[in-house]
Amino acid sequence: MDHDFPEADRDAGSRAIACFVSMLKEAGFDVCFWAATTAPSSRGRSVLAKGGIEAIALADTGALEVWLHAGGAHFDASVVSRPLMGAMYMAILKAEIRGPCIYYGHDIHHHRLKAQSLTLAGRGGFWDMYYNSIIERRLWRGADVVLYPSQEEADTVNRYLEMIGKRLKAEFFPLWTFRKSRHFPEPALPQRRGILFVGSHAHAPNIDGLNWFLREVAPFLRAHAPTVRLTIVGSGMNSYLPPETDVLMLRLMGHIDDRALDAEYAAARVVIAPLRYGAGVKGKVLEAINHRVPCVLTDAAAQGLGGLKASLPVTDDPLAYAKALVTLLTDDNAWHSASEGAASWLAEAYSHERFIERLRALTGVTPPFPGAASKVRGRHARD
Repeated sequence: MDHDFPEADRDAGSRAIACFVSMLKEAGFDVCFWAATTAPSSRGRSVLAKGGIEAIALADTGALEVWLHAGGAHFDASVVSRPLMGAMYMAILKAEIRGPCIYYGHDIHHHRLKAQSLTLAGRGGFWDMYYNSIIERRLWRGADVVLYPSQEEADTVNRYLEMIGKRLKAEFFPLWTFRKSRHFPEPALPQRRGILFVGSHAHAPNIDGLNWFLREVAPFLRAHAPTVRLTIVGSGMNSYLPPETDVLMLRLMGHIDDRALDAEYAAARVVIAPLRYGAGVKGKVLEAINHRVPCVLTDAAAQGLGGLKASLPVTDDPLAYAKALVTLLTDDNAWHSASEGAASWLAEAYSHERFIERLRALTGVTPPFPGAASKVRGRHARD
C-alpha cells in the first residue's frame, strides 16, 4: 500500500515502489496494490493492471479496516511505504493480516530534514524533523521487517532497536535492481556532448544543489570548457530560474517519458549529482550508472554507495568538482574507466536475481508462482 498508484516516471519514490511491486509479482506472488486516496492516478492504475497487479483504492473499497476485516485472511503479508502511510495504516495491517508487515522506507526522513536544516542554516523545519523522528521510530518498532536502500540506514535502525532492547530486523534492500543483461549499450564517445542533471523541481535538494553548482562550480568549469552545455531534465524543471546568468549554456526540459530520457543519457558525456543534503541512496546516481554515463558526486549524493568511490569522483570542493568534470569531458581513457568500473559495481551490488530471492525469504511464505489462480481478484470493489 502507498498514498497513490505509482507512476514510475513521476519521481524516484514512485519508481522505487513500482519496481518493488513488480519484483513481488516476479517472485511469484499475487499482488494487490491498495492506494490511500479517493482520487487515484488512472495512469498508475492502468500500468499496474497491465503488469498483472490488482490496483484498487480507498475510493473503491471504503475504509481499509472494514475492507480488510471482510477478507484480510486471504493475504499472506503486507508492505507499507512512507512514514505518513505507516503511521496511518500499519496498526490496521498488523491487526487484519496474519503474515509479516514489511515497512519499506525510501530514506530516513528525519535524517534528511536534519541535514537540510544544517545546510540551510536552520531553515529546514525543526518540527517536521522532530515529528518524523517519532513516527519513524514507532514504525521501526512495530514492523516485522524494515527495509532501507542503504546498509548505513539499516544499521541506524538496528542500533536504535538494540538500544531499546528490541530484536534487530532492518536490512538493505535497493530502490531498484538491475539485470546484468539489461545495461544500456555504450554509444561511441564522439556522439556524446555536455552535462546532464536529472531531478524533480519539487524536491528541494535538487534546486539547492543546482544553485550551488551554478554559483560555485560553473565559474571554474567555464574557464576550461566555455562552450559546454548543461541539460536539466525533470518534472517542473522547465520553469527553473538559475541563480546566475551566462555562466553555462543551459537547456531546460520538464517532464519527459522514459524513451526520451534514455536518449538524453545516451547523448550526455557526464551526469552531475551536486546535492548538498539529503538522506538515503540517490536514485538518479544509480540510473546514470545503469546508462553507462559517469557521474560526478558530492558526499551527500554518494551516501549509501560506499563502493562507488573507487570508480567515480566524489567531492564537495567546487574547484575539485570542476576539475573532475573537465577530466571526464576531455579524457577518453578516464571516461571509459569510470563508466566500466561503476557499471561493474552496480551489477554486483544491485543484482536483480539476488533480491528476487530475498523477497521470497522476507515474506516467510511460499508464493503460488506464475500460473496460480489469484486469491484476491474480484472481491475488492464495493457493490
